[in-house]
Amino acid sequence: MDYDHDRYDAWTWKHPLILHWVLNPGLVFNELVLGQRIPRLTLIDTQSEAPMAERQYIPCPHCQAMNPASVYSKAPMGNYAGLVCLECGGEIPTVKNALTWLLLMASWPLWAPFKRYMAPDMLAKQRAKLLNPAPVTAQSRTQPTVSGLKLGVIFGVLMGLFFFVMGMLDGGGVGAALTSSAIGGALGGVFFGVIMKLFLTVAGRRAAPETPSKH
Repeated sequence: MDYDHDRYDAWTWKHPLILHWVLNPGLVFNELVLGQRIPRLTLIDTQSEAPMAERQYIPCPHCQAMNPASVYSKAPMGNYAGLVCLECGGEIPTVKNALTWLLLMASWPLWAPFKRYMAPDMLAKQRAKLLNPAPVTAQSRTQPTVSGLKLGVIFGVLMGLFFFVMGMLDGGGVGAALTSSAIGGALGGVFFGVIMKLFLTVAGRRAAPETPSKH
């Protein structure tokens, strides 16, 4: 799609964060079980001084709308039918984890009929949920936001479980599996936590422009 190349940086599958999503087998859990989705194209406003999370936009290839990524971050899970455009309701292309892709190809006859008949309704419900979020209460205002540390811990636990299962399947015994689980989980958790901390808080360098509109 067309966009201002001087104003926006484009994150595609070639970006390290997106490539990590594609290649890390542990993230198959996020996609298939949690329903987390990553857009195929994310545009970063380089002329804004806002935190990274507030200067990201997810463009729609159907209507060219510039959807604020911050809206999708309020409901990051449960997007089993994909990401939906806030303007036209069309499906926004997403990237897939390599292992997820292999599993979906192998089980295509089982899930394809459900996607064909249920996906439109699921996308419509997801759009309505994003456009009409739950009202803010006194309790929700006092709840702490998700930090990079918490995300790192959750990811580390998932990676640890993955390495433990792989170690057991490899026949190395419980001890070796626990060792690989501890090392893999710790390294994966620290890496993911640091990346998410930077991803959510790094600010831009230039003056903030007006809010982007459709192009």
